[in-house]
Amino acid sequence: MTDGPAAQVTVDRDLCVSSGMCESLAPAVFEIDDDGELVVLQDVVQDALLADAQAAARSCPTRALTVT
Repeated sequence: MTDGPAAQVTVDRDLCVSSGMCESLAPAVFEIDDDGELVVLQDVVQDALLADAQAAARSCPTRALTVT
């Protein structure tokens, strides 16, 4: 059983500056690790987390995140 349609989350490592905006908007999906690097905790998100992941992608200052 799933929570609805799934979406793929990707990060462009060349653009990512690990600002932490994504982590603040979608902490179940993104985390900045102890080394200051972005970790994608869930690269496939179900409907329950989709809105948060999309908000994080829209708010990324470098547009490094994609949710498809």
